[in-house]
Formats: sequence, C-alpha cells, structure tokens
Amino acid sequence: MDLSVVIVTYNSRVPVERCLASLERHPARGAVETIVVDNASADGTAETVRERFPGVRVVANAENRGYSCGVNQGIRLSTGRLILILNPDIVVGEGSIDRLSSFMDEHPDAGIAGSKLVYPDGSLQYSARSFYTVSALLYRRTVLGKLFPRAKPLRDHLLMDDPHDASREVDWIIGACMLVRREALERVGEMDERFFLYFEDLDWCYRMKQHGWKVFYVPDSVMVHTYERSSARSVFRKPFLIHLLSLLRYYEKWNRVFYFFRRNRVALKTAALAAGDLAAFNAAFFAAFYARLLLQPLFVRELYPVSWYGFYIVFYNLVFLLTFLAFGLYRVRRETPPEEEVVRVARAVFLGLVILMAATYMSRVRIYSRAVVIVQGALAIVLASLARRAVRAVHRVLVRARFDLKRVLVLGTREEAAGLSERFAGAPELGIEVVGFLDGSGEGLGRPADLPDVVERFTIQEVFVCESLQGDRALVPFLSQARRRQIQITVVSPLARFLGGGARVEELAGAYVFSMERRSFLWFERALKRALDCATGLAVLPFAAIASAAYRIYGTLGRRVRFFAETRRGRGGAPITWPRAVRSSGREAGDLVKPRLWLLLAAGRLSLVGPPALAGPRPDGPAAALEGARPGITGRWRVARSGSAGEALEEEALALGAWSPERDLMILLASIGCIWSGTYPAWFHRKGDVS
Repeated sequence: MDLSVVIVTYNSRVPVERCLASLERHPARGAVETIVVDNASADGTAETVRERFPGVRVVANAENRGYSCGVNQGIRLSTGRLILILNPDIVVGEGSIDRLSSFMDEHPDAGIAGSKLVYPDGSLQYSARSFYTVSALLYRRTVLGKLFPRAKPLRDHLLMDDPHDASREVDWIIGACMLVRREALERVGEMDERFFLYFEDLDWCYRMKQHGWKVFYVPDSVMVHTYERSSARSVFRKPFLIHLLSLLRYYEKWNRVFYFFRRNRVALKTAALAAGDLAAFNAAFFAAFYARLLLQPLFVRELYPVSWYGFYIVFYNLVFLLTFLAFGLYRVRRETPPEEEVVRVARAVFLGLVILMAATYMSRVRIYSRAVVIVQGALAIVLASLARRAVRAVHRVLVRARFDLKRVLVLGTREEAAGLSERFAGAPELGIEVVGFLDGSGEGLGRPADLPDVVERFTIQEVFVCESLQGDRALVPFLSQARRRQIQITVVSPLARFLGGGARVEELAGAYVFSMERRSFLWFERALKRALDCATGLAVLPFAAIASAAYRIYGTLGRRVRFFAETRRGRGGAPITWPRAVRSSGREAGDLVKPRLWLLLAAGRLSLVGPPALAGPRPDGPAAALEGARPGITGRWRVARSGSAGEALEEEALALGAWSPERDLMILLASIGCIWSGTYPAWFHRKGDVS
C-alpha cells in the first residue's frame, strides 16, 4: 500500500463529509486506503461515513478516547508506507497529496511533512511554527496576544516574517495535515496518548528531531483548513482545561527545569515524606498530651503545662527523624506495600520510644509524663503511616494522570527492551515509561558511547542495564558519574530473584560481587516464630470456637453453610485435615469460624505464615524444598494472586532464603482481609497436580 489516510472524528459529520468528498474528487496516485476513527460521536458521524463512503474503513469507539489515541488506532490498522493524518475539517486540494508524497520521496531524511494550510477565504494559516518560548507562550495563551498581535515573540513563534512560498525545514507543524514516513514512525513511535488533545503534534515533531528525522513545511501542497481555536474562547470551557493539561504534560516531559526537578525527585519526595512525618509526630504528641490532661483525675502525678515541653518537642522530633532515617524510611522506592511500611514505621518508632523513655527517666527534672510518651509512640505509628499513605496516594493520582512518569533507557537488545516495556506496561502504577534502548550495534537510539548525549536529549532519569551489555567497558565513564548526574542505575539480573532483600554489593579481593546476608540468629528467629504460632493459635481458638458454634446454628437453621474437611499434605508430606465452611452461594466462609485451623496452629501442625497446604502430589523442582516447612494459614501465596499452584510454590521456595519475622508480619497484615472473609486463590481448592 502506497498511502494510508487516517482521520479522527468527534461530532464531525458535516466537515468529514466534505473532507472525504474532496479525497474522492482529488485522489492520490497509487494504492490508497482511508481509515476513519470515530470517538463516540453523538451526531451520527460513523453511520453517515459508512453509508455515503462504503470504501472507507470505519472504527467506531464506544467512548471518546482522545485524538492521539484515535490516530494511533488508525496507524495500527494502516499498511501504507506513508501515512497521511488529516483533521476532518480539511478540504484536500487538487494534486496536494501527490506533491506532498513526492516531496517525501525526494527527501529521505524527512520524517514528517505538512502542507500549506489556508482558511476558506484563501488567507494564509500559520501552520509551520518554531518551538515555544516562555514569551511566546505568554502572548499565545493570554490576552496579550489579542492586545499585541504583531509582538515579536508571536511573530517568531508563528514564523510570520519568514517566506511561506518555499519548502523548508521547521521545528514543527500543526497536526491538521501531517504526512508521516512509516520508517520514521517505527523508529520514533506513535503519538503519545497521554496527550488527550493538543500538543500531541508538537510532541511528535520534537521526538522526530530528537531521533534524527526532519520536519518540513511544503507550500507546493495546499489544503483548506477550517481552523477554530476552541481552547482560546474562555478559560472556563473544557477545551481550555484540556489544553492546559496538555501544556503541563509537554513541559513536564521535555522542559529542562522540569527535568531538573524530575532528576531530583528523590530529594523532593523525601522532603514530602519528612514533612508528613513531622506533622504526624507533633499531632501524636498533642493528642497524647491533651488526652492525658482529660484523664488527669485517674493519675496521681500532676501534668505539667505544655509550655514546659518546649525542649522535649524539639528533642522528640529530632529523635524520630533520625530513627526513621536509620531504618531506611527516607529511601524512596518505586512501590512500598502498606503493610511493609507499617512494620518499618513501627520498628523506627519503637526505637525512638526507647530513646525518649530512657531520656525522660534519666532526666533530673521529671516534668515529662511517661504516659504521654507511650501514647505518643502508639499514635505516631498510626499517624505517620497514614501521612505516608497520603503522600503516596497523591503521587499515584499524578501517575494515573500520566504526570511524573519516570523516563527510563534500556541498555540491551531490542528483545530485552521489549520485554521490560511489556512488564512496565502491565504495571502502570509504577509510572515507568521506556523511552528507547541502546545496544552494541547502534540499532536503537545509539551505541553505549552515546549514552551521556542520549540521556540529556531524551531527559532520562533511570538507566536499566540488561545482561547483554553488562560487560561493555564503554559504559564505565557514564556509570561512574551517574550519581553526580542524579541518574539512577538499575542492573537487571536473573540472580536478583534468588538473592532476596538481604543482598548487597561488596568488594572481594578487588572484585565487586553481590552477596546474600547471613542471618546469625536464624535459629532464635525460627523458635520465636514457632512460639508466636502456638500462642496465636491458643489465643484465637476460644473466639473461633464461639464464632463457629454461632455460625453452625445460623447455617443449620437456614441451610446456608456447609461444614466439611479435606485431607492435605502437611510438613514432610504427613496428612492434615483442612476444615472448610462453604456458603450456599459457593463462597468460602471466613477462617475465624474454623476452630480446627487454630487448633492445628496451636499444636504445631500449621504455621501462621507459610507455604500453601495442597491436596496434590509432592512438588518437584525448587518447590520440593517446601516439604520440610509447615504449611501456613496464610502466606504470600494468598495475597499475591499467583496464576497457579506451581507458580505460588516456586515463589514460596525462593522466599525461604529471605525469611524474617518482619516479612511474616507484613504478610500477616496484608492477609487480614483474606482471613476475615475466607478468600483463597482459585487454585487452592482445586484437586490434582500443581501445574
């Protein structure tokens, strides 16, 4: 196919009819296909096009997915070596498409070319432009442009003083008419769909130039464009707000000031977390102080006024900040599960509480209430965890709105880059955007020696080093300066999966190696785990028995619950009886109505957190290591939603080396909802093998 024409419509029935009719009157030479993508028009656009132009392929979206997304839909369906993107309000002139195509054939370095656009009265439309400057933005997007329409920043931006009768390279052209070379498209990528409307054309042209392609203005090709700046009518109209968001997205993506802040995002987020923590520490103190004041009649010692606590307030803020720092709570990571953060906050607050209690005990002037200190510690855990959740929630909102995406570069082959891109696309909450890749052949954005230039050109924040390039010495100069440049380096290694959270880098006889931390007191921790399991089982058993009796009466009277048991594999393959309680709807009842679970826990047959107890045969491979472990009432397998029992067993086997009491506590906190509701993965109650 020589040419594909892509038109995106939204309530554009009348203008798109004129556009398609002009394409029929002035057809391009060669094989041509026309694709119309309709974004849920309410005026019958899609139906009209199907009826009046049966040769046009129509894609009707159920919702308005935005202009750039519609263009990309059309591009993916197209087969032409050249792709003509047209607005529905374009009227094609005689021979205009052929002259534009001929220009592209004569200029192999052209990635995008645009026609000369005129208004219906024949007057020139300034469709070729220079990149925005701050002054151009002020005149273009404020009332200044109307007051001073011939101001120099406007003239420079719209190229008013330049000749418009000769073909030439420009910074960018508006997206009403863009002829795109497929080869350039495959190298640069499609339109960025974070731009719902506006600035997608500017971003596309900018990316073309960053990849080494040129953008041309071709006045020999003339088309009529009924142009209407709906975004400039009023700041209270929706188009203006969409335009403003797109403007912010563009500058957040490419502006050097924004890039500086994105490269220093760790410092900014650390400051936000520290500010939230300080607010939580102080709120906890004053809440504890005034609660103690209200309960004064219950205490013998009189509470001193809050004005006497000036030094203490400064001291506890410093102590808690230092303990949070010592426990790594200001190391900003990609995603911290809530249960993990609660455990880490609790550990830091506990240490801070010990320091505060010791300080108040050793103080010669006993003016501080230890009851206030203890309650403050408990409240600090809750409030600091909530404050951190709030900070992270705000960041998640920004990521969902496609702001603050981390732009990453992959050092590796095309296949390695595609694999990482697919993984990140499946986890949009991480907010990672793969910009491109570098490999030894120069197939991507360049070669390893080009790394510093590519990082600056594409405003990269993080570099992923894959296996294929981990031995390339050309990377050494950049990697050694990465910390100074505020660029994060991540090494992708299959061994990382097996090393767990205790892995560290160290020097060994001049060689740098990854090593896994040994747990010197593992025997003590295992004994503590066993003791906690038994104590928890004994503590919960009476309540579970009462709940079970009430639930059985309720189930028997209404025949709403069925109680039975299954035989499963326990430690060393020994059989254990696993209790079930299934409602009439087919859903599992909560574990708190199954006293046998807690009896097995108290008796040492089960663990609170451990691998799943399956009914199938003995597992093979890495999962065979689980035979010596006690099955758990819960575990990562219960909250991670693995696709199969085999996957869950393999993950549990790999996690054995990274076991810690903190990890068990995190999993238990994450499992509270599952234990309460009796939620299990679909494969848990499935009989047969573990595949």
